[in-house]
Amino acid sequence: MRYQFLDSVFNISINNKKILFIGSDLGVNVLDDMKKKLPEQFFMEGISEQYMIGMSAGLALEGYRPYLNTIGSFITKRCYEQIYIDICLQKLPVVITGNGGGPVYAPLGPTHLNLDDYLLMKNIPNLNVFAPCDSYEMDCLIKQSISFNNPSYIRIGKGGEKIVSNIKPKNYNIFKSYKYFESDRYFIFTTGSMLQSAINVSIEFKS
Repeated sequence: MRYQFLDSVFNISINNKKILFIGSDLGVNVLDDMKKKLPEQFFMEGISEQYMIGMSAGLALEGYRPYLNTIGSFITKRCYEQIYIDICLQKLPVVITGNGGGPVYAPLGPTHLNLDDYLLMKNIPNLNVFAPCDSYEMDCLIKQSISFNNPSYIRIGKGGEKIVSNIKPKNYNIFKSYKYFESDRYFIFTTGSMLQSAINVSIEFKS
Protein backbone atom coordinates (compact mmCIF):
# COMPACT_ATOMS: atom_id res chain seq x y z
CA MET A 1 0.00 0.00 0.00
CA ARG A 2 2.87 2.36 0.67
CA TYR A 3 4.11 2.08 -2.91
CA GLN A 4 0.57 2.54 -4.20
CA PHE A 5 0.25 5.69 -2.09
CA LEU A 6 3.44 7.07 -3.62
CA ASP A 7 2.40 6.14 -7.16
CA SER A 8 -1.07 7.60 -6.71
CA VAL A 9 0.24 10.90 -5.35
CA PHE A 10 2.62 11.15 -8.30
CA ASN A 11 -0.19 10.44 -10.76
CA ILE A 12 -2.50 13.12 -9.38
CA SER A 13 0.41 15.58 -9.25
CA ILE A 14 1.22 15.40 -12.95
CA ASN A 15 -1.65 17.67 -14.00
CA ASN A 16 -2.01 19.62 -10.76
CA LYS A 17 0.87 21.87 -9.71
CA LYS A 18 -0.80 22.56 -6.36
CA ILE A 19 -0.23 19.00 -5.16
CA LEU A 20 3.03 18.52 -3.24
CA PHE A 21 4.76 15.49 -1.77
CA ILE A 22 6.65 15.99 1.49
CA GLY A 23 8.61 13.08 2.95
CA SER A 24 10.83 12.50 5.96
CA ASP A 25 13.96 10.33 5.73
CA LEU A 26 12.37 7.83 3.32
CA GLY A 27 15.45 6.90 1.31
CA VAL A 28 17.14 8.25 -1.79
CA ASN A 29 15.10 6.27 -4.33
CA VAL A 30 11.61 7.14 -3.11
CA LEU A 31 9.54 8.73 -5.88
CA ASP A 32 12.50 9.11 -8.23
CA ASP A 33 10.18 9.86 -11.16
CA MET A 34 8.47 12.67 -9.30
CA LYS A 35 11.80 14.03 -8.11
CA LYS A 36 13.07 14.20 -11.69
CA LYS A 37 9.91 15.22 -13.53
CA LEU A 38 8.26 17.44 -10.91
CA PRO A 39 11.15 18.75 -8.78
CA GLU A 40 9.20 21.78 -7.58
CA GLN A 41 6.50 19.51 -6.14
CA PHE A 42 8.80 17.08 -4.33
CA PHE A 43 10.38 17.68 -0.89
CA MET A 44 12.40 15.32 1.32
CA GLU A 45 12.91 17.03 4.66
CA GLY A 46 14.98 14.53 6.63
CA ILE A 47 14.27 13.66 10.26
CA SER A 48 12.23 16.76 11.03
CA GLU A 49 8.61 15.67 11.35
CA GLN A 50 7.38 18.67 13.36
CA TYR A 51 8.90 21.00 10.79
CA MET A 52 7.10 19.06 8.04
CA ILE A 53 3.77 19.78 9.68
CA GLY A 54 4.44 23.51 10.04
CA MET A 55 5.77 23.64 6.48
CA SER A 56 2.70 21.89 5.08
CA ALA A 57 0.37 24.17 7.03
CA GLY A 58 2.04 27.25 5.56
CA LEU A 59 1.88 25.80 2.04
CA ALA A 60 -1.78 24.87 2.47
CA LEU A 61 -2.58 28.44 3.53
CA GLU A 62 -1.05 29.52 0.21
CA GLY A 63 -3.37 27.26 -1.75
CA TYR A 64 -1.27 24.08 -2.06
CA ARG A 65 -2.39 20.55 -1.16
CA PRO A 66 0.49 18.77 0.65
CA TYR A 67 0.69 14.98 0.98
CA LEU A 68 3.01 13.96 3.83
CA ASN A 69 4.54 10.53 4.36
CA THR A 70 6.81 8.94 6.96
CA ILE A 71 6.77 6.34 9.76
CA GLY A 72 3.43 6.46 11.57
CA SER A 73 4.73 6.59 15.14
CA PHE A 74 6.82 9.66 14.30
CA ILE A 75 4.25 11.60 12.25
CA THR A 76 1.67 11.21 15.03
CA LYS A 77 3.33 11.28 18.46
CA ARG A 78 6.19 13.68 17.69
CA CYS A 79 3.88 16.08 15.87
CA TYR A 80 0.64 15.82 17.83
CA GLU A 81 0.48 19.46 18.91
CA GLN A 82 1.47 20.73 15.47
CA ILE A 83 -1.15 18.56 13.75
CA TYR A 84 -3.80 19.66 16.22
CA ILE A 85 -3.11 23.39 16.13
CA ASP A 86 -1.36 24.16 12.84
CA ILE A 87 -3.42 21.95 10.55
CA CYS A 88 -6.66 20.71 12.09
CA LEU A 89 -7.90 23.76 13.95
CA GLN A 90 -7.50 25.66 10.69
CA LYS A 91 -9.14 22.85 8.66
CA LEU A 92 -6.33 22.81 6.12
CA PRO A 93 -6.46 20.23 3.27
CA VAL A 94 -3.29 18.36 4.25
CA VAL A 95 -3.05 14.57 3.87
CA ILE A 96 -0.83 12.94 6.51
CA THR A 97 0.18 9.33 5.88
CA GLY A 98 1.80 7.09 8.48
CA ASN A 99 3.69 3.95 7.42
CA GLY A 100 3.84 0.79 9.52
CA GLY A 101 0.49 0.73 11.31
CA GLY A 102 0.41 -1.60 14.32
CA PRO A 103 3.54 -3.63 15.22
CA VAL A 104 4.99 -3.69 11.69
CA TYR A 105 8.20 -1.91 12.72
CA ALA A 106 8.41 -3.61 16.14
CA PRO A 107 11.85 -5.16 15.38
CA LEU A 108 13.25 -1.61 15.33
CA GLY A 109 12.25 -1.03 18.95
CA PRO A 110 9.39 0.47 21.00
CA THR A 111 9.87 3.94 19.47
CA HIS A 112 8.59 2.53 16.18
CA LEU A 113 5.45 0.82 17.54
CA ASN A 114 2.32 2.41 16.10
CA LEU A 115 -0.52 0.82 18.03
CA ASP A 116 -2.32 3.91 19.25
CA ASP A 117 -2.43 6.19 16.22
CA TYR A 118 -6.16 5.50 15.68
CA LEU A 119 -6.99 6.74 19.16
CA LEU A 120 -4.67 9.74 18.96
CA MET A 121 -5.86 10.92 15.56
CA LYS A 122 -9.58 10.34 16.18
CA ASN A 123 -9.39 12.71 19.15
CA ILE A 124 -8.36 15.64 16.92
CA PRO A 125 -11.22 17.79 15.60
CA ASN A 126 -11.79 18.20 11.84
CA LEU A 127 -9.51 15.28 10.96
CA ASN A 128 -10.60 12.44 8.67
CA VAL A 129 -8.96 9.13 9.67
CA PHE A 130 -8.60 6.37 7.09
CA ALA A 131 -7.10 2.87 7.00
CA PRO A 132 -7.25 1.42 3.46
CA CYS A 133 -7.40 -2.36 3.27
CA ASP A 134 -5.32 -2.81 0.11
CA SER A 135 -3.65 -0.94 -2.75
CA TYR A 136 -6.88 -0.72 -4.77
CA GLU A 137 -8.65 1.11 -1.96
CA MET A 138 -5.57 3.27 -1.39
CA ASP A 139 -5.62 4.43 -5.00
CA CYS A 140 -9.34 5.25 -4.81
CA LEU A 141 -8.79 7.16 -1.57
CA ILE A 142 -5.98 9.31 -2.97
CA LYS A 143 -8.00 10.13 -6.07
CA GLN A 144 -10.97 11.19 -3.92
CA SER A 145 -8.80 13.12 -1.46
CA ILE A 146 -8.22 15.87 -4.02
CA SER A 147 -11.70 17.16 -3.22
CA PHE A 148 -11.43 16.93 0.60
CA ASN A 149 -11.70 20.26 2.40
CA ASN A 150 -10.60 18.92 5.80
CA PRO A 151 -7.23 17.37 6.75
CA SER A 152 -6.81 13.60 6.69
CA TYR A 153 -4.68 10.92 8.34
CA ILE A 154 -4.09 7.68 6.44
CA ARG A 155 -2.73 4.61 8.20
CA ILE A 156 -0.66 2.24 6.06
CA GLY A 157 0.02 -1.32 7.14
CA LYS A 158 2.82 -3.68 6.19
CA GLY A 159 2.24 -3.78 2.45
CA GLY A 160 1.86 -6.70 0.07
CA GLU A 161 -1.80 -7.22 0.99
CA LYS A 162 -4.02 -9.19 -1.36
CA ILE A 163 -6.50 -7.15 -3.40
CA VAL A 164 -9.91 -7.76 -1.81
CA SER A 165 -11.75 -4.44 -2.13
CA ASN A 166 -12.19 -4.37 -5.91
CA ILE A 167 -15.50 -6.20 -5.51
CA LYS A 168 -16.95 -2.83 -4.46
CA PRO A 169 -18.40 -0.35 -6.97
CA LYS A 170 -15.68 1.52 -8.86
CA ASN A 171 -17.07 4.85 -7.68
CA TYR A 172 -17.66 3.79 -4.11
CA ASN A 173 -17.85 6.35 -1.31
CA ILE A 174 -14.77 6.18 0.90
CA PHE A 175 -16.85 7.38 3.87
CA LYS A 176 -19.29 4.44 3.75
CA SER A 177 -19.02 0.92 5.10
CA TYR A 178 -19.44 -2.14 2.88
CA LYS A 179 -20.62 -5.69 3.45
CA TYR A 180 -18.39 -8.56 2.30
CA PHE A 181 -20.30 -11.63 3.43
CA GLU A 182 -23.75 -12.65 4.70
CA SER A 183 -24.37 -14.54 7.94
CA ASP A 184 -27.28 -14.98 10.33
CA ARG A 185 -24.95 -15.90 13.19
CA TYR A 186 -21.90 -13.61 12.96
CA PHE A 187 -21.13 -9.96 12.30
CA ILE A 188 -17.55 -8.75 12.00
CA PHE A 189 -16.65 -5.06 11.99
CA THR A 190 -13.15 -4.27 10.75
CA THR A 191 -11.04 -1.68 8.98
CA GLY A 192 -7.70 -1.44 7.25
CA SER A 193 -5.62 -4.48 6.38
CA MET A 194 -7.47 -6.53 9.03
CA LEU A 195 -10.18 -6.96 6.42
CA GLN A 196 -7.87 -9.60 4.94
CA SER A 197 -8.12 -11.67 8.13
CA ALA A 198 -11.85 -11.00 8.51
CA ILE A 199 -12.54 -12.42 5.05
CA ASN A 200 -10.52 -15.55 5.90
CA VAL A 201 -12.51 -15.95 9.12
CA SER A 202 -15.79 -15.53 7.24
CA ILE A 203 -14.80 -18.37 4.92
CA GLU A 204 -14.30 -20.60 7.98
CA PHE A 205 -17.75 -19.61 9.26
CA LYS A 206 -19.33 -20.71 5.99
CA SER A 207 -17.59 -24.09 5.98
